[in-house]
Amino acid sequence: MASATLIATVRRLLQAHPPFAQMAPADLDFLAQRLTLVYFADGEILLSPAAGTPEACWIVRQGTVEGLALAGTVAPDESTPRSSGSDARPSAVVHLAPGEIFPVGALLAERAVTNTYRAVGDTFCWRLSLDDFRALTHRSPVFLDFCRRRMAALLDLSRQALQASQAAQATQWRAMSQPLADLLRGPAVTCRPDESLRAVFEAMEAQGVGSVVVTQTVTTGRPPVAGILTRQDVIGRVVLPGLSLDTPVSAVMTTPVLCARAEDTGADAMLQMAQRSVRHLPVTRDGELIGVVSERDLFVLQRRSLRQIGDSIRRARDPASLGLVAADIREWSHNLVAQGVAPGFITRLISRLNDQLTARLLETIAEARGIDLRDLCWLALGSEGREEQTIATDQDNGLIIGPRCRTPMADLLAFADAVNHALDACGYPLCRGGIMAGNPAWCLRAPQWADLFEHWIERGDPGSLLNASIFFDFRALAGDATLAADLSTQVLARARANPRFLKQMSDNALQNRPLALWSGNPLAQLLGREPAAFDLKRHGTMIFVDAARVLALANGIGQTGTAERLDALAAAGVLPATEVRNWIDAFQFLQALRLRAQERRSADLTQANVIDPRELSELDRRILKEAVRQARKLQDRLAMDYPG
Repeated sequence: MASATLIATVRRLLQAHPPFAQMAPADLDFLAQRLTLVYFADGEILLSPAAGTPEACWIVRQGTVEGLALAGTVAPDESTPRSSGSDARPSAVVHLAPGEIFPVGALLAERAVTNTYRAVGDTFCWRLSLDDFRALTHRSPVFLDFCRRRMAALLDLSRQALQASQAAQATQWRAMSQPLADLLRGPAVTCRPDESLRAVFEAMEAQGVGSVVVTQTVTTGRPPVAGILTRQDVIGRVVLPGLSLDTPVSAVMTTPVLCARAEDTGADAMLQMAQRSVRHLPVTRDGELIGVVSERDLFVLQRRSLRQIGDSIRRARDPASLGLVAADIREWSHNLVAQGVAPGFITRLISRLNDQLTARLLETIAEARGIDLRDLCWLALGSEGREEQTIATDQDNGLIIGPRCRTPMADLLAFADAVNHALDACGYPLCRGGIMAGNPAWCLRAPQWADLFEHWIERGDPGSLLNASIFFDFRALAGDATLAADLSTQVLARARANPRFLKQMSDNALQNRPLALWSGNPLAQLLGREPAAFDLKRHGTMIFVDAARVLALANGIGQTGTAERLDALAAAGVLPATEVRNWIDAFQFLQALRLRAQERRSADLTQANVIDPRELSELDRRILKEAVRQARKLQDRLAMDYPG
């Protein structure tokens, strides 16, 4: 039995790392009492696939352990390793630093490890026997949860740390993750369609509310929502037209009405408000109205609210006015990042606000030039097409010309070019590759777009694959959305029917391999063994984006967002849900790091996604290593589906 002093020392050392810092004191004592310290010389093997099921769990105490895999084999914790050629050489795919646990996946699955674990320099590790490991997972829910969902557990800790550092500001964001049913202040104030404006205004004044929901009775249950009238509607719809207060409310109400579900979160509601420029959302449960949530119920930002930004976009009459709004959107985004709001929400919100701004810009320029947008479809491409725009982003767009359009091509190109340069003036730089609607190559009639995609799919040369990686993420932003929907249906069918093209897309995606992970050892970086700079886009998020795109095309998934594609693949049974959750968590963490980096230096697009891992906290470095490990696992899944 170890001495009390030794146990206290082990406990103190463990508490510097997750999940040990979150474990109950009794469980931590149980662990500390059962650990034995083992020394390994440089290059000594700790575990290998040939040894069978591991007999112990290991925790790095001092030094570094690297995981080696043969080229072409699966990543750590993959359930079924693949064979590789005889000339394959092992390469380090993971570096484990003090406090890290291994091999968790093999222990839980009761299988051999898929990597060879080797000491780098003089290394000390704590050993926990297999029986004690199993006992600890039974007695400590925290430890078991960490072992089962390592990526998500680390992300939870990272979010808690960031929000704790922003505690004063973070209070106002608590509504983000709450269901709307919990945010309602009371039942909705309602009226019938035939009630007079006088009666409606008296009800609003008496109840102190900013909206009244207009309902109509049906025989199958409680009345559904027929319309809504808000205080903001009164001046433009009642006062200025000089309507009598005896006018029925149905004459001025907004209909149809955008509604939210009781189980939707505050973040979901805010995204809907941003997308439709509304301030109130009726909330329903099982088809019944249970209340109304307003923008004010969700939160109020220090300088500019969502409503104010939306109002500014709607009121803008020229590109210069929209340039001021674009600056507000970026400032708003900076505030969200600084306060630890979920990255998936931030990127969708940025994209939707940018959508509104672009749509308004299109309207103003089209009106000035006599262009009818109903005969066109403005396409969002790349990150905007995926609704994954970050703070520092350029523009990628195209234009579909509908069959009814009779506007001369020269006028359409001049219109599109004017929009591109107006967006540039608003802070969305021109695409250096020229992928913009003002370029004749990307301003085409619908059949030409279909032929272009077919050409890329049939040829599969490097240029075609590069274009496919950008253009396959398109969606309609303004104009006739059916033009984009029809094109998407054709493209999905053609891509899915061409296995050779999918294999080429897969091979192209696999060329961008994750960088070797680092241990945080300054000497190793000094010797050039570890990267001092990490491109979060090229070697991080792009890996998930590219793999999700190929798998979505192969399975007829129409979504364009990376997380949405992966979720749809899991729902279709193509990918295991547990793996998908880890991949989405890893992708979103990398997005969060990108946003945080851009929050500090968004003006420099060339360096906006580059970080020095040494500047991260120990926890975030550890999560980054886990995120890159998940990227490797997703690529291995892609390689397994498209071998050779």
